[in-house]
Amino acid sequence: MPYTVEASFDAFYENINLGGDHRETANTRRDDIVKKLGKTFSIVEAFSSGSIPKYTGLKNHADLDVIVALHFGKHIADKTPTQVLQAVRDSLAEWRTSARRNGQAVTLYYKTWPNVDIVPVSRVVNDDGSVSHYNVPDSNTDTWIASRPKKHAADIEKKSSECGYNFRRIIKMIKHWNKAHSDYLQSYHIEVLALQVFDANLGDTPWNVFQFFEKARPLLVSSLWHELGFADSYLSWADRAEALKRFDTAIDKSRSAWHKTYGDNDDHKGAIEIWKQMLGDKFPAYG
Repeated sequence: MPYTVEASFDAFYENINLGGDHRETANTRRDDIVKKLGKTFSIVEAFSSGSIPKYTGLKNHADLDVIVALHFGKHIADKTPTQVLQAVRDSLAEWRTSARRNGQAVTLYYKTWPNVDIVPVSRVVNDDGSVSHYNVPDSNTDTWIASRPKKHAADIEKKSSECGYNFRRIIKMIKHWNKAHSDYLQSYHIEVLALQVFDANLGDTPWNVFQFFEKARPLLVSSLWHELGFADSYLSWADRAEALKRFDTAIDKSRSAWHKTYGDNDDHKGAIEIWKQMLGDKFPAYG
Protein backbone atom coordinates (compact mmCIF):
# COMPACT_ATOMS: atom_id res chain seq x y z
CA MET A 1 0.00 0.00 0.00
CA PRO A 2 1.36 3.49 -0.82
CA TYR A 3 2.63 6.08 1.66
CA THR A 4 3.02 9.01 -0.75
CA VAL A 5 0.58 10.79 -3.02
CA GLU A 6 2.64 10.16 -6.15
CA ALA A 7 2.83 6.43 -5.38
CA SER A 8 -0.93 6.43 -4.80
CA PHE A 9 -1.54 7.98 -8.21
CA ASP A 10 0.73 5.42 -9.86
CA ALA A 11 -1.24 2.60 -8.19
CA PHE A 12 -4.53 4.28 -9.12
CA TYR A 13 -3.47 4.44 -12.76
CA GLU A 14 -2.55 0.75 -12.75
CA ASN A 15 -6.00 -0.05 -11.33
CA ILE A 16 -7.92 1.78 -14.07
CA ASN A 17 -5.65 1.56 -17.11
CA LEU A 18 -6.40 -0.63 -20.10
CA GLY A 19 -2.88 -1.81 -20.75
CA GLY A 20 -1.38 -3.34 -23.86
CA ASP A 21 -1.65 -2.73 -27.58
CA HIS A 22 -5.05 -3.84 -28.88
CA ARG A 23 -4.72 -2.63 -32.46
CA GLU A 24 -4.69 -6.18 -33.82
CA THR A 25 -7.97 -6.91 -32.03
CA ALA A 26 -9.42 -3.65 -33.32
CA ASN A 27 -8.42 -4.49 -36.88
CA THR A 28 -9.89 -7.98 -36.59
CA ARG A 29 -13.20 -6.54 -35.38
CA ARG A 30 -13.16 -3.99 -38.22
CA ASP A 31 -12.59 -6.68 -40.84
CA ASP A 32 -15.35 -8.84 -39.38
CA ILE A 33 -17.83 -5.95 -39.49
CA VAL A 34 -16.89 -5.08 -43.07
CA LYS A 35 -17.50 -8.71 -44.01
CA LYS A 36 -20.89 -8.76 -42.27
CA LEU A 37 -22.11 -5.42 -43.64
CA GLY A 38 -20.61 -6.04 -47.07
CA LYS A 39 -23.41 -8.49 -47.82
CA THR A 40 -25.87 -5.57 -47.85
CA PHE A 41 -23.92 -2.34 -48.23
CA SER A 42 -21.32 -0.85 -50.54
CA ILE A 43 -18.57 0.25 -48.17
CA VAL A 44 -16.26 3.04 -49.29
CA GLU A 45 -13.97 3.03 -46.24
CA ALA A 46 -13.79 1.50 -42.75
CA PHE A 47 -11.46 2.25 -39.85
CA SER A 48 -11.24 1.78 -36.08
CA SER A 49 -11.84 4.67 -33.71
CA GLY A 50 -12.78 5.21 -30.06
CA SER A 51 -10.68 5.07 -26.91
CA ILE A 52 -8.91 1.76 -27.63
CA PRO A 53 -6.89 2.86 -30.69
CA LYS A 54 -6.31 6.31 -29.09
CA TYR A 55 -4.91 4.68 -25.90
CA THR A 56 -7.35 6.65 -23.73
CA GLY A 57 -9.45 3.67 -22.64
CA LEU A 58 -10.32 2.48 -19.15
CA LYS A 59 -10.10 -1.09 -17.96
CA ASN A 60 -13.58 -2.68 -18.25
CA HIS A 61 -14.99 0.45 -19.91
CA ALA A 62 -12.98 0.93 -23.11
CA ASP A 63 -14.95 1.37 -26.29
CA LEU A 64 -14.15 0.44 -29.86
CA ASP A 65 -15.88 2.30 -32.66
CA VAL A 66 -15.72 1.12 -36.23
CA ILE A 67 -16.46 3.96 -38.64
CA VAL A 68 -18.04 2.61 -41.81
CA ALA A 69 -18.36 5.05 -44.71
CA LEU A 70 -21.24 3.89 -46.91
CA HIS A 71 -21.80 4.70 -50.57
CA PHE A 72 -23.75 7.95 -50.42
CA GLY A 73 -25.95 7.48 -53.47
CA LYS A 74 -26.93 3.92 -52.60
CA HIS A 75 -27.37 4.11 -48.84
CA ILE A 76 -27.39 7.69 -47.52
CA ALA A 77 -29.08 10.00 -50.04
CA ASP A 78 -32.70 10.90 -49.21
CA LYS A 79 -32.55 8.89 -45.95
CA THR A 80 -32.70 10.19 -42.40
CA PRO A 81 -30.03 9.28 -39.83
CA THR A 82 -32.55 7.08 -38.04
CA GLN A 83 -33.31 5.19 -41.24
CA VAL A 84 -29.62 4.60 -41.97
CA LEU A 85 -28.96 3.32 -38.45
CA GLN A 86 -31.99 1.05 -38.61
CA ALA A 87 -30.88 -0.33 -41.97
CA VAL A 88 -27.51 -1.24 -40.47
CA ARG A 89 -29.18 -2.88 -37.51
CA ASP A 90 -31.57 -4.79 -39.76
CA SER A 91 -28.66 -6.14 -41.78
CA LEU A 92 -27.19 -7.57 -38.58
CA ALA A 93 -30.44 -9.18 -37.45
CA GLU A 94 -28.87 -12.62 -36.97
CA TRP A 95 -26.45 -11.18 -34.40
CA ARG A 96 -27.23 -9.46 -31.10
CA THR A 97 -27.29 -5.68 -31.45
CA SER A 98 -28.65 -2.60 -29.71
CA ALA A 99 -28.81 1.13 -30.32
CA ARG A 100 -25.98 3.03 -28.65
CA ARG A 101 -27.09 5.38 -25.88
CA ASN A 102 -25.94 8.53 -27.69
CA GLY A 103 -27.99 7.57 -30.76
CA GLN A 104 -25.00 7.62 -33.13
CA ALA A 105 -24.19 3.94 -33.56
CA VAL A 106 -25.35 0.34 -33.53
CA THR A 107 -23.62 -1.82 -30.92
CA LEU A 108 -22.67 -5.32 -32.07
CA TYR A 109 -22.05 -7.77 -29.24
CA TYR A 110 -19.30 -10.39 -29.33
CA LYS A 111 -18.70 -13.38 -27.07
CA THR A 112 -15.31 -11.90 -26.17
CA TRP A 113 -14.16 -8.36 -25.42
CA PRO A 114 -14.61 -5.84 -26.94
CA ASN A 115 -18.09 -5.18 -28.28
CA VAL A 116 -18.15 -2.70 -31.15
CA ASP A 117 -20.13 0.46 -31.84
CA ILE A 118 -20.69 0.60 -35.59
CA VAL A 119 -20.98 4.17 -36.84
CA PRO A 120 -22.32 4.40 -40.43
CA VAL A 121 -21.21 7.66 -42.02
CA SER A 122 -21.02 9.45 -45.33
CA ARG A 123 -17.83 11.07 -46.57
CA VAL A 124 -17.67 14.72 -47.64
CA VAL A 125 -14.78 15.34 -50.03
CA ASN A 126 -12.94 18.46 -51.14
CA ASP A 127 -12.52 19.50 -54.76
CA ASP A 128 -9.20 17.63 -54.91
CA GLY A 129 -10.84 14.41 -53.76
CA SER A 130 -9.44 14.47 -50.21
CA VAL A 131 -11.84 13.82 -47.33
CA SER A 132 -13.02 17.01 -45.65
CA HIS A 133 -15.03 15.29 -42.91
CA TYR A 134 -17.58 12.58 -42.17
CA ASN A 135 -21.27 13.05 -41.47
CA VAL A 136 -22.30 11.00 -38.44
CA PRO A 137 -25.97 10.10 -37.83
CA ASP A 138 -27.68 11.27 -34.64
CA SER A 139 -31.01 9.52 -34.18
CA ASN A 140 -31.81 11.61 -31.07
CA THR A 141 -32.18 14.73 -33.21
CA ASP A 142 -32.39 12.97 -36.60
CA THR A 143 -29.61 15.20 -37.92
CA TRP A 144 -26.13 14.63 -39.33
CA ILE A 145 -23.12 15.71 -37.28
CA ALA A 146 -19.92 16.75 -39.04
CA SER A 147 -16.93 14.94 -37.53
CA ARG A 148 -13.21 14.42 -38.11
CA PRO A 149 -12.33 11.31 -36.05
CA LYS A 150 -8.95 10.80 -37.71
CA LYS A 151 -7.91 14.38 -36.97
CA HIS A 152 -9.09 14.04 -33.38
CA ALA A 153 -6.92 10.93 -32.95
CA ALA A 154 -3.97 12.78 -34.49
CA ASP A 155 -4.56 15.75 -32.16
CA ILE A 156 -4.50 13.42 -29.12
CA GLU A 157 -1.22 11.92 -30.33
CA LYS A 158 0.33 15.34 -30.98
CA LYS A 159 -0.72 16.73 -27.60
CA SER A 160 0.60 13.63 -25.88
CA SER A 161 3.97 14.23 -27.52
CA GLU A 162 3.93 17.85 -26.35
CA CYS A 163 2.73 17.22 -22.80
CA GLY A 164 4.35 13.88 -22.04
CA TYR A 165 3.11 10.54 -20.78
CA ASN A 166 0.85 12.13 -18.15
CA PHE A 167 -1.49 13.57 -20.79
CA ARG A 168 -3.21 10.27 -21.56
CA ARG A 169 -2.88 9.16 -17.92
CA ILE A 170 -4.79 12.20 -16.69
CA ILE A 171 -7.46 11.78 -19.37
CA LYS A 172 -8.06 8.26 -18.07
CA MET A 173 -8.19 9.48 -14.48
CA ILE A 174 -10.77 12.13 -15.37
CA LYS A 175 -12.83 9.55 -17.27
CA HIS A 176 -12.81 7.32 -14.20
CA TRP A 177 -13.79 10.25 -11.97
CA ASN A 178 -16.63 11.02 -14.38
CA LYS A 179 -17.96 7.46 -14.21
CA ALA A 180 -17.77 7.54 -10.42
CA HIS A 181 -19.82 10.75 -10.35
CA SER A 182 -22.89 9.94 -12.46
CA ASP A 183 -21.17 9.85 -15.87
CA TYR A 184 -22.51 13.18 -17.13
CA LEU A 185 -19.72 13.83 -19.63
CA GLN A 186 -19.05 11.85 -22.79
CA SER A 187 -15.59 10.42 -23.42
CA TYR A 188 -15.00 12.59 -26.50
CA HIS A 189 -15.95 15.73 -24.55
CA ILE A 190 -13.39 14.94 -21.82
CA GLU A 191 -10.70 14.46 -24.48
CA VAL A 192 -11.59 17.80 -26.08
CA LEU A 193 -11.39 19.53 -22.69
CA ALA A 194 -7.93 18.02 -22.14
CA LEU A 195 -6.81 19.23 -25.58
CA GLN A 196 -8.00 22.73 -24.66
CA VAL A 197 -6.57 23.09 -21.16
CA PHE A 198 -3.13 21.44 -21.39
CA ASP A 199 -0.26 22.99 -23.33
CA ALA A 200 2.97 22.07 -21.54
CA ASN A 201 4.78 19.15 -19.92
CA LEU A 202 2.57 17.57 -17.25
CA GLY A 203 5.10 16.48 -14.66
CA ASP A 204 3.24 16.66 -11.33
CA THR A 205 0.23 14.34 -11.58
CA PRO A 206 -1.90 15.58 -8.62
CA TRP A 207 -1.25 19.23 -9.47
CA ASN A 208 -2.30 18.73 -13.09
CA VAL A 209 -5.42 16.78 -12.12
CA PHE A 210 -6.41 19.83 -10.04
CA GLN A 211 -5.47 22.08 -12.96
CA PHE A 212 -7.69 20.12 -15.32
CA PHE A 213 -10.78 20.75 -13.19
CA GLU A 214 -9.97 24.40 -12.54
CA LYS A 215 -9.16 25.24 -16.16
CA ALA A 216 -11.90 23.11 -17.74
CA ARG A 217 -14.74 24.43 -15.56
CA PRO A 218 -15.13 27.74 -17.48
CA LEU A 219 -15.40 25.70 -20.70
CA LEU A 220 -18.41 23.87 -19.21
CA VAL A 221 -20.39 27.00 -18.45
CA SER A 222 -21.44 27.58 -22.06
CA SER A 223 -21.29 25.63 -25.30
CA LEU A 224 -17.80 24.52 -26.35
CA TRP A 225 -17.08 24.76 -30.07
CA HIS A 226 -14.46 22.35 -31.35
CA GLU A 227 -13.56 21.70 -34.97
CA LEU A 228 -16.90 21.43 -36.81
CA GLY A 229 -19.43 21.50 -33.98
CA PHE A 230 -20.17 21.76 -30.28
CA ALA A 231 -18.43 19.06 -28.23
CA ASP A 232 -21.07 19.36 -25.50
CA SER A 233 -24.24 19.57 -27.59
CA TYR A 234 -25.52 16.39 -25.92
CA LEU A 235 -25.77 18.09 -22.49
CA SER A 236 -29.17 19.27 -21.33
CA TRP A 237 -29.36 22.37 -19.14
CA ALA A 238 -30.00 20.22 -16.08
CA ASP A 239 -27.13 17.82 -16.80
CA ARG A 240 -24.74 20.71 -17.42
CA ALA A 241 -25.70 22.19 -14.04
CA GLU A 242 -25.10 18.85 -12.31
CA ALA A 243 -21.75 18.42 -14.04
CA LEU A 244 -20.70 21.92 -12.90
CA LYS A 245 -21.60 21.06 -9.29
CA ARG A 246 -19.37 18.00 -9.49
CA PHE A 247 -16.56 20.05 -11.00
CA ASP A 248 -16.84 22.55 -8.13
CA THR A 249 -16.53 19.75 -5.58
CA ALA A 250 -13.57 18.26 -7.47
CA ILE A 251 -11.82 21.64 -7.57
CA ASP A 252 -12.25 22.14 -3.83
CA LYS A 253 -11.14 18.62 -2.92
CA SER A 254 -8.17 18.46 -5.28
CA ARG A 255 -6.95 21.91 -4.16
CA SER A 256 -7.24 20.88 -0.53
CA ALA A 257 -5.45 17.58 -1.16
CA TRP A 258 -2.63 19.27 -3.03
CA HIS A 259 -2.08 21.83 -0.25
CA LYS A 260 -1.98 19.08 2.37
CA THR A 261 0.84 17.43 0.47
CA TYR A 262 2.90 20.44 -0.55
CA GLY A 263 2.05 22.87 2.22
CA ASP A 264 3.82 23.10 5.58
CA ASN A 265 2.19 19.93 6.93
CA ASP A 266 3.54 17.50 4.30
CA ASP A 267 0.46 15.44 5.17
CA HIS A 268 0.45 12.61 2.60
CA LYS A 269 -1.98 10.53 4.67
CA GLY A 270 -4.56 13.32 4.79
CA ALA A 271 -4.08 14.09 1.11
CA ILE A 272 -4.50 10.45 0.06
CA GLU A 273 -7.73 10.24 2.07
CA ILE A 274 -9.14 13.26 0.21
CA TRP A 275 -8.03 11.97 -3.19
CA LYS A 276 -9.69 8.64 -2.41
CA GLN A 277 -12.94 10.39 -1.47
CA MET A 278 -12.81 12.23 -4.77
CA LEU A 279 -11.60 9.51 -7.13
CA GLY A 280 -13.33 6.47 -5.65
CA ASP A 281 -12.53 2.94 -4.61
CA LYS A 282 -9.89 2.36 -7.32
CA PHE A 283 -7.71 4.94 -5.62
CA PRO A 284 -5.64 3.13 -2.95
CA ALA A 285 -5.85 3.78 0.76
CA TYR A 286 -2.87 5.05 2.73
CA GLY A 287 -0.39 2.61 4.21
